[in-house]
Amino acid sequence: MIVTTSLGMQPHLVQEAKEIAEDLRIPYIERNKKSLTHLFQIAEHVLFVTKNRLILEQKEGSSFFFHLDTAMLRIKAPRDPLLELIGDDIQTVLDCTMGMATDSILLSYAGYQVTALESQKMIAYLVEAGLRKTDAGNDQINQAMRAIQVVHTDSLRFLKQSEDNSFDLIYFDPMFVAAIPESHNLDGLNPLANSSPLTLEMVQEAKRVARYQILVKAHFRDPIFEQLGFDHLVRPNQKFHYGRIRVED
Repeated sequence: MIVTTSLGMQPHLVQEAKEIAEDLRIPYIERNKKSLTHLFQIAEHVLFVTKNRLILEQKEGSSFFFHLDTAMLRIKAPRDPLLELIGDDIQTVLDCTMGMATDSILLSYAGYQVTALESQKMIAYLVEAGLRKTDAGNDQINQAMRAIQVVHTDSLRFLKQSEDNSFDLIYFDPMFVAAIPESHNLDGLNPLANSSPLTLEMVQEAKRVARYQILVKAHFRDPIFEQLGFDHLVRPNQKFHYGRIRVED
Protein backbone atom coordinates (compact mmCIF):
# COMPACT_ATOMS: atom_id res chain seq x y z
CA MET A 1 0.00 0.00 0.00
CA ILE A 2 1.10 3.55 -0.76
CA VAL A 3 -0.38 6.98 -0.07
CA THR A 4 -0.42 9.92 -2.48
CA THR A 5 -2.55 12.96 -3.30
CA SER A 6 -4.96 14.11 -5.97
CA LEU A 7 -3.35 15.48 -9.15
CA GLY A 8 -3.26 19.09 -7.91
CA MET A 9 -0.77 18.22 -5.15
CA GLN A 10 -1.87 21.17 -2.99
CA PRO A 11 0.72 21.72 -0.22
CA HIS A 12 -1.73 21.04 2.63
CA LEU A 13 -2.78 17.74 1.00
CA VAL A 14 0.85 16.75 0.52
CA GLN A 15 1.50 17.44 4.20
CA GLU A 16 -1.57 15.44 5.22
CA ALA A 17 -0.51 12.54 2.99
CA LYS A 18 2.95 12.50 4.56
CA GLU A 19 1.42 12.47 8.05
CA ILE A 20 -0.89 9.60 7.07
CA ALA A 21 2.07 7.69 5.64
CA GLU A 22 3.82 8.06 8.98
CA ASP A 23 0.71 7.04 10.94
CA LEU A 24 0.15 3.92 8.83
CA ARG A 25 3.85 3.20 8.26
CA ILE A 26 3.42 3.03 4.49
CA PRO A 27 5.36 4.84 1.72
CA TYR A 28 4.35 8.29 0.54
CA ILE A 29 4.68 8.70 -3.24
CA GLU A 30 4.58 12.12 -4.93
CA ARG A 31 1.75 12.15 -7.48
CA ASN A 32 3.52 14.14 -10.23
CA LYS A 33 0.72 13.36 -12.72
CA LYS A 34 1.17 9.60 -12.28
CA SER A 35 -1.90 7.69 -13.49
CA LEU A 36 -3.71 5.15 -11.36
CA THR A 37 -2.42 2.44 -13.72
CA HIS A 38 1.15 3.59 -13.06
CA LEU A 39 0.56 3.67 -9.29
CA PHE A 40 -0.82 0.12 -9.39
CA GLN A 41 2.54 -0.97 -10.77
CA ILE A 42 4.00 0.18 -7.45
CA ALA A 43 1.35 -1.16 -5.06
CA GLU A 44 -1.92 -3.11 -5.01
CA HIS A 45 -3.63 -0.51 -2.81
CA VAL A 46 -3.38 3.26 -3.31
CA LEU A 47 -4.69 5.67 -0.69
CA PHE A 48 -5.53 9.08 -2.20
CA VAL A 49 -5.71 12.21 -0.06
CA THR A 50 -8.19 14.57 -1.70
CA LYS A 51 -9.80 17.85 -0.66
CA ASN A 52 -12.93 16.23 0.79
CA ARG A 53 -12.03 12.65 1.69
CA LEU A 54 -9.59 9.76 1.76
CA ILE A 55 -10.14 7.24 -1.04
CA LEU A 56 -8.61 3.78 -1.08
CA GLU A 57 -8.36 2.40 -4.62
CA GLN A 58 -7.72 -1.34 -4.89
CA LYS A 59 -6.07 -3.05 -7.82
CA GLU A 60 -8.80 -5.67 -8.06
CA GLY A 61 -11.21 -2.90 -9.00
CA SER A 62 -13.05 -1.69 -5.92
CA SER A 63 -12.69 1.59 -4.07
CA PHE A 64 -13.46 2.44 -0.47
CA PHE A 65 -14.18 5.77 1.17
CA PHE A 66 -16.29 6.97 4.07
CA HIS A 67 -19.74 8.25 3.14
CA LEU A 68 -22.96 9.07 4.93
CA ASP A 69 -25.46 7.88 2.32
CA THR A 70 -27.22 5.12 4.25
CA ALA A 71 -26.86 6.81 7.64
CA MET A 72 -28.51 9.97 6.32
CA LEU A 73 -31.39 7.99 4.86
CA ARG A 74 -31.97 6.22 8.17
CA ILE A 75 -31.74 9.41 10.20
CA LYS A 76 -34.31 11.10 7.96
CA ALA A 77 -36.67 8.10 7.96
CA PRO A 78 -39.77 8.38 10.18
CA ARG A 79 -38.83 5.13 11.97
CA ASP A 80 -35.93 2.72 12.22
CA PRO A 81 -36.25 -0.93 13.31
CA LEU A 82 -32.99 -0.90 15.28
CA LEU A 83 -33.98 2.11 17.37
CA GLU A 84 -37.38 0.58 18.00
CA LEU A 85 -35.75 -2.46 19.63
CA ILE A 86 -33.83 -0.43 22.21
CA GLY A 87 -35.50 0.11 25.56
CA ASP A 88 -35.60 3.21 27.73
CA ASP A 89 -32.85 2.01 30.08
CA ILE A 90 -30.14 2.02 27.39
CA GLN A 91 -27.50 4.76 27.51
CA THR A 92 -24.21 3.15 26.49
CA VAL A 93 -23.79 1.02 23.35
CA LEU A 94 -20.87 -1.15 22.22
CA ASP A 95 -20.95 -1.66 18.46
CA CYS A 96 -18.68 -4.67 17.96
CA THR A 97 -18.70 -4.50 14.15
CA MET A 98 -18.32 -0.85 13.12
CA GLY A 99 -17.69 -1.20 9.37
CA MET A 100 -18.94 1.99 7.72
CA ALA A 101 -20.33 3.12 11.12
CA THR A 102 -23.87 3.52 9.80
CA ASP A 103 -25.45 1.95 12.89
CA SER A 104 -23.06 3.80 15.21
CA ILE A 105 -23.95 7.15 13.62
CA LEU A 106 -27.66 6.43 13.90
CA LEU A 107 -27.32 5.37 17.54
CA SER A 108 -25.16 8.36 18.43
CA TYR A 109 -27.59 10.72 16.69
CA ALA A 110 -30.41 9.17 18.75
CA GLY A 111 -28.53 10.15 21.92
CA TYR A 112 -26.69 6.99 22.89
CA GLN A 113 -23.05 6.98 23.95
CA VAL A 114 -21.38 4.75 21.35
CA THR A 115 -18.08 2.89 21.37
CA ALA A 116 -17.41 1.30 17.97
CA LEU A 117 -14.94 -1.55 17.45
CA GLU A 118 -13.27 -2.36 14.12
CA SER A 119 -10.73 -5.16 13.69
CA GLN A 120 -9.49 -4.13 10.24
CA LYS A 121 -6.87 -1.39 10.44
CA MET A 122 -7.63 0.43 7.18
CA ILE A 123 -11.39 0.45 7.76
CA ALA A 124 -10.89 1.77 11.29
CA TYR A 125 -8.47 4.47 10.09
CA LEU A 126 -10.52 5.70 7.12
CA VAL A 127 -13.88 5.62 8.91
CA GLU A 128 -12.53 7.33 12.03
CA ALA A 129 -11.03 10.05 9.82
CA GLY A 130 -14.40 10.40 8.08
CA LEU A 131 -16.26 10.67 11.37
CA ARG A 132 -13.89 13.42 12.52
CA LYS A 133 -13.77 15.48 9.34
CA THR A 134 -16.92 14.96 7.26
CA ASP A 135 -19.35 17.87 7.22
CA ALA A 136 -22.88 16.51 6.95
CA GLY A 137 -24.33 19.99 6.60
CA ASN A 138 -26.15 19.42 9.89
CA ASP A 139 -24.62 20.32 13.27
CA GLN A 140 -26.47 17.58 15.14
CA ILE A 141 -25.23 14.88 12.76
CA ASN A 142 -21.70 16.31 12.89
CA GLN A 143 -21.80 16.19 16.69
CA ALA A 144 -23.10 12.61 16.60
CA MET A 145 -20.21 11.52 14.35
CA ARG A 146 -17.57 13.29 16.45
CA ALA A 147 -18.94 11.71 19.65
CA ILE A 148 -18.36 8.11 18.53
CA GLN A 149 -15.32 6.51 20.15
CA VAL A 150 -13.58 4.30 17.56
CA VAL A 151 -11.32 1.51 18.78
CA HIS A 152 -9.18 -0.53 16.38
CA THR A 153 -9.33 -3.94 18.01
CA ASP A 154 -10.70 -7.44 17.74
CA SER A 155 -14.13 -7.51 19.39
CA LEU A 156 -13.53 -10.74 21.32
CA ARG A 157 -10.29 -9.38 22.75
CA PHE A 158 -12.05 -6.15 23.75
CA LEU A 159 -14.91 -8.05 25.39
CA LYS A 160 -12.53 -10.27 27.37
CA GLN A 161 -10.77 -7.18 28.70
CA SER A 162 -14.01 -5.41 29.65
CA GLU A 163 -15.53 -5.40 33.10
CA ASP A 164 -18.87 -7.04 33.89
CA ASN A 165 -21.95 -4.98 32.99
CA SER A 166 -19.85 -2.21 31.44
CA PHE A 167 -22.18 -1.48 28.48
CA ASP A 168 -25.98 -1.34 28.51
CA LEU A 169 -26.31 -2.77 24.99
CA ILE A 170 -23.93 -4.80 22.83
CA TYR A 171 -24.58 -4.90 19.09
CA PHE A 172 -23.25 -7.23 16.38
CA ASP A 173 -23.66 -6.88 12.63
CA PRO A 174 -21.37 -9.58 11.16
CA MET A 175 -20.93 -10.27 7.45
CA PHE A 176 -24.07 -11.85 6.02
CA VAL A 177 -23.95 -15.55 5.11
CA ALA A 178 -25.82 -14.74 1.89
CA ALA A 179 -25.43 -11.69 -0.30
CA ILE A 180 -28.26 -9.26 -0.95
CA PRO A 181 -27.95 -8.59 -4.71
CA GLU A 182 -29.69 -5.23 -4.68
CA SER A 183 -27.45 -3.87 -1.88
CA HIS A 184 -24.29 -2.22 -3.24
CA ASN A 185 -23.49 0.41 -0.62
CA LEU A 186 -20.79 -1.78 0.97
CA ASP A 187 -19.17 -3.10 -2.23
CA GLY A 188 -15.93 -1.22 -1.56
CA LEU A 189 -15.87 -2.33 2.06
CA ASN A 190 -16.33 -6.06 1.51
CA PRO A 191 -12.80 -6.89 0.23
CA LEU A 192 -11.33 -5.25 3.35
CA ALA A 193 -13.83 -6.51 5.90
CA ASN A 194 -13.41 -9.21 8.51
CA SER A 195 -15.61 -12.10 7.38
CA SER A 196 -15.28 -14.08 10.62
CA PRO A 197 -18.66 -15.25 11.94
CA LEU A 198 -20.10 -14.45 15.32
CA THR A 199 -19.18 -17.24 17.74
CA LEU A 200 -20.61 -18.72 20.91
CA GLU A 201 -17.54 -17.52 22.83
CA MET A 202 -18.21 -13.93 21.73
CA VAL A 203 -21.83 -14.19 22.78
CA GLN A 204 -20.88 -15.64 26.16
CA GLU A 205 -18.47 -12.77 26.77
CA ALA A 206 -21.10 -10.29 25.59
CA LYS A 207 -23.56 -11.69 28.14
CA ARG A 208 -21.07 -10.89 30.87
CA VAL A 209 -20.27 -7.40 29.60
CA ALA A 210 -23.82 -6.32 28.65
CA ARG A 211 -26.04 -4.88 31.34
CA TYR A 212 -29.40 -5.28 29.59
CA GLN A 213 -29.36 -6.81 26.13
CA ILE A 214 -27.43 -8.07 23.10
CA LEU A 215 -28.65 -7.48 19.55
CA VAL A 216 -27.51 -9.06 16.30
CA LYS A 217 -28.44 -8.24 12.70
CA ALA A 218 -28.22 -11.08 10.20
CA HIS A 219 -29.60 -12.40 6.92
CA PHE A 220 -33.02 -13.95 7.43
CA ARG A 221 -31.66 -17.38 6.41
CA ASP A 222 -28.72 -17.22 8.81
CA PRO A 223 -28.84 -20.04 11.42
CA ILE A 224 -27.07 -17.71 13.86
CA PHE A 225 -30.29 -16.89 15.72
CA GLU A 226 -31.05 -20.43 16.82
CA GLN A 227 -27.43 -21.60 17.08
CA LEU A 228 -26.33 -18.84 19.44
CA GLY A 229 -29.48 -18.47 21.53
CA PHE A 230 -31.01 -15.28 20.13
CA ASP A 231 -34.72 -14.67 20.04
CA HIS A 232 -35.35 -14.38 16.29
CA LEU A 233 -37.26 -11.15 15.65
CA VAL A 234 -38.78 -11.77 12.23
CA ARG A 235 -39.27 -8.79 9.90
CA PRO A 236 -41.82 -9.87 7.25
CA ASN A 237 -40.70 -9.31 3.64
CA GLN A 238 -37.26 -8.04 4.76
CA LYS A 239 -33.92 -9.63 3.82
CA PHE A 240 -32.34 -9.10 7.24
CA HIS A 241 -33.72 -9.75 10.70
CA TYR A 242 -32.64 -8.96 14.24
CA GLY A 243 -31.99 -11.29 17.13
CA ARG A 244 -32.06 -10.38 20.81
CA ILE A 245 -30.81 -11.77 24.10
CA ARG A 246 -32.16 -10.08 27.21
CA VAL A 247 -29.39 -10.40 29.75
CA GLU A 248 -31.55 -9.58 32.75
CA ASP A 249 -33.63 -12.70 31.97
